[in-house]
Amino acid sequence: MTTAPCRFMDRYPGEGREPVPVERYTSPEYFAQERERVFRRKWLNVGNVLQAPNPGDYFVVDLKVLDTSLLVIHGKDGRFRAFHNMCSHRGAPLAWDAQGSCKGYLSCRFHGWVYDTTGKLVHISDAENFPGVKAEDNGLTPVHCEVWKSFVFVNLASTPEETLAEYLAPVSEEIGRFDFSGFTPAFSYRIDEAVNWKTLQEAQLEGWHLPYLHEKTLARAVKVEGNQYRHAAIELYGLHGVLGSPPPDSFTPPPTAMLASRFGTGTVQAFGAKVQSEGEGYRFRGSFDFWHIFPNFFVGLLNGLYFTFNIWPVAVDRSVWEIKGYYPPVRTAGELFAREYSKVGLRDPMMEDCFTHELICAQLKSGAKRHIHFQDEEIMARHLGNGVDLCVRGLV
Repeated sequence: MTTAPCRFMDRYPGEGREPVPVERYTSPEYFAQERERVFRRKWLNVGNVLQAPNPGDYFVVDLKVLDTSLLVIHGKDGRFRAFHNMCSHRGAPLAWDAQGSCKGYLSCRFHGWVYDTTGKLVHISDAENFPGVKAEDNGLTPVHCEVWKSFVFVNLASTPEETLAEYLAPVSEEIGRFDFSGFTPAFSYRIDEAVNWKTLQEAQLEGWHLPYLHEKTLARAVKVEGNQYRHAAIELYGLHGVLGSPPPDSFTPPPTAMLASRFGTGTVQAFGAKVQSEGEGYRFRGSFDFWHIFPNFFVGLLNGLYFTFNIWPVAVDRSVWEIKGYYPPVRTAGELFAREYSKVGLRDPMMEDCFTHELICAQLKSGAKRHIHFQDEEIMARHLGNGVDLCVRGLV
């Protein structure tokens, strides 16, 4: 029996075509291997320099998948560093708030030990009652931290297998052509879901579901009359990859979106047409490009804005989805309206996604099916699972 040609499966035959075991989504033992062999070894995006723009600024990242909290601080010397958010005295968190600023020192609220922005312990309160405890031996515990463009990454391995530059090399030149300067944080969402982290990500790694699940929201922005949805492009780069969303045959936004588009940039109109590349700038694959940086970071590039997803495992059946939008600075009331409308336009389809994710997770636990299936347009979802499984088996 001959196999019908498939654009992406034929281009990337190493991804395979076989069914995928449900056990990868439901097994606590498999999840434990993911924690150690993926999240403890690979570079993880934990934020953006815009969260701590000035020396002395800091933010805290909860990494429940690795049973820790990290303090990311913009040093007085301009360098970003990351530490376990843990005082050396008795283990209390050094920073208790999600983000903040200091004048060069942070003091533990429990007993007053003080650290500078390089993690050095500079003051032990009641020091004479700590015989043998040396400040130089009890600084904050550092975590490998590097910045690419405006994105802050950490690696919790004792010695990373490769530098961040090496890890991002397959995609950094392509994504790096996008001009990330001049944007400001516009909004954020944090969603706690009863779902395996891969199921959550897989829904973001294919647009084939848009005309079905998002019939009343995003569907009009990808509608191609009389045809099935087809991605404008799918490209795989090592463990990473990109989806290009095709512009529709015709695009008429709803009246409120039309009004918003008169005043500023928003996600609705950014879906509507492909941006033609000029010079050496970023080359859009579709009207909207969605980059996946393994294992759990997404960068969505649109005309005049970008947004990010971080999808954090908490347990085999629980994940946290963090969404952040970056837009040009607001200067007028009309631009604020456009941005707020765009924020809602992104929120509504996410609510449809979340409801579906949790339904899938609940059903997979039943054991009624031993395998699931991915078709050609879903090859990036398959690619994620393949990459995770290679890590679990110690092959990458």
